[in-house]
Amino acid sequence: MNKLVTLIARQLTALSLGWLLSVPIYAQSDLPPLSLSQLTKPAGWQLVGSVSPNADGTSMQPKPGANVLMGSSEPLTLLTPSADFRLRFDVLMTPNADVMLTLPNGQPISLAHSQEISRLLKAPGLWQTIDLWYKIGSGKLPSILEKLAINGVTVREGQTLAGKASSTPGPLTIMTKTGTVAIRNVGYRVMTPRIVAQWSGPLNYTIVEGGYIQNPEDAAKKKVLKQDTTSQLNYEVSYGQSRQYTIFFSGKLNALQAGDYRFELNQGGLAALWIDGKEVLPISHLELGMPNSNTIPLTAGPHDVKVYFSRSWFRPGLGLYVSQAGTRPQPLHAPTSLPEPDPVAVVSVNPDFGDAGNQVQRIRSFVQLPGEKTKRTHSLSVGSPVGIHYTVDLNQMALMQVWKGDFANTTEMWYERGEPQLLAPLGAPVYLPAQTPLMVLTNDTTSWPDSVGENNLQYKGLTIDKQGVPTLTYMLAGATVTDATRAEGNALIRTLTLAGSPDGTPYCRLAAGTTLEEVGKGLYAVNDRSYYIRFDPKAKVKVRQSNGKQELLLPIDMKNGAGSVQYSIVF
Repeated sequence: MNKLVTLIARQLTALSLGWLLSVPIYAQSDLPPLSLSQLTKPAGWQLVGSVSPNADGTSMQPKPGANVLMGSSEPLTLLTPSADFRLRFDVLMTPNADVMLTLPNGQPISLAHSQEISRLLKAPGLWQTIDLWYKIGSGKLPSILEKLAINGVTVREGQTLAGKASSTPGPLTIMTKTGTVAIRNVGYRVMTPRIVAQWSGPLNYTIVEGGYIQNPEDAAKKKVLKQDTTSQLNYEVSYGQSRQYTIFFSGKLNALQAGDYRFELNQGGLAALWIDGKEVLPISHLELGMPNSNTIPLTAGPHDVKVYFSRSWFRPGLGLYVSQAGTRPQPLHAPTSLPEPDPVAVVSVNPDFGDAGNQVQRIRSFVQLPGEKTKRTHSLSVGSPVGIHYTVDLNQMALMQVWKGDFANTTEMWYERGEPQLLAPLGAPVYLPAQTPLMVLTNDTTSWPDSVGENNLQYKGLTIDKQGVPTLTYMLAGATVTDATRAEGNALIRTLTLAGSPDGTPYCRLAAGTTLEEVGKGLYAVNDRSYYIRFDPKAKVKVRQSNGKQELLLPIDMKNGAGSVQYSIVF
């Protein structure tokens, strides 16, 4: 078996927590903000506008305002819950800060000393996100940490917490045993199992002959196999019929109060949802475990609901959930209508599974960045044993994304047909400007191009050292460029070397983003402290505003037909 591939079977077993945990544990993607000014500040904490860690990160310089809380040794109470909740906040730490999060049951979580957490944390002085879902215990039932995510990566899920449940949960606090911590953007929402809508009566259904019919109008012309009513949405009404079938459901759903309602459809096959004649969820062909959702306003009272389901080659199943802000998703289907998804192995690659030991791994694949409509078809992802990884677009020689933790999820490349052939990071990616880092410009006011054609940039190949680290070679405007990127500590060090006679002055765009903050000589924080760019303090860089971005440009001095630039991406 190829040693590069690890098959991690994720058996989706049912948790003994009732239906509350058998459905998605969130109702809305965004959380109402929690006012920092209303929190009780213990000694050592202060409310400020922003913080600017110094160059070595050992201390923070506050600026006036009321957007950030910074402090240290005394525990700060974020909330004292009375019901299940979800909490999310951004945190920034000084080096060697031992940040402690204490849950309402009294259990502490150390960000620095929990291995699964510390490997995902960004460098000191950068903002990162903590997101948790918590279920309060009652009676003999223990409290449950339903989910804890660091920078978008789930590190704990469905964890039963030690200790006896209490009718009066304690506070959720944050503090540091050493160093300083700052928090901001605190969002909080109660998550109750409140009923928000009910079927007003039985649902009518019609089963017609034929499966995988993408147009309901075509399905309506097919032979009718059965017509009847059901109390809940249930694809099992098709039992006893041929394997290929399509079902039309219709009924009245009573919204208990006016407001925004989130509907989530989960199916194995083709399905769609209409409410009051308006398309809420368009027809989609999905497997079980791939929900599709949308939020719409509803008035209080009954509403016409229609659901379309057409059987395909996927394992069949049909589920519909409804929720409002502050509530858990409520099923509108029979429990047996939505079976657990089949366990599918995650095909993953990690650097420590190379034939020669702990070597760098390389994967050619398609990559599609958020917001982009097309795939980048010539991409190389490189994984390092130290847990620092990156992807480069070989058509543009652009370093597109970097991440920490595990390396690559290649399931969509290598499982069954391998569609859509996309590689996905197993960690939370930090996205970089997806354009070439080098360009020959007329002067330092010339706009940086969004893309470079084959007439100006031609990829020539790569060489591999003994550790598997690649060095890329390409031609750019009459010069030969070598591009070597290596992982070291919590950074990627990139070295670009030019040789030849380029047709003008070559520039390196070290950074581009919505904000650039000079932290120290040769050190800039990019995009509201999402990552750092570090370079030679003696370099004569220029900060400029161009096309709505701030850019950091460095002219490359060509002497005797050679020049180079080196910089680090710290995250």
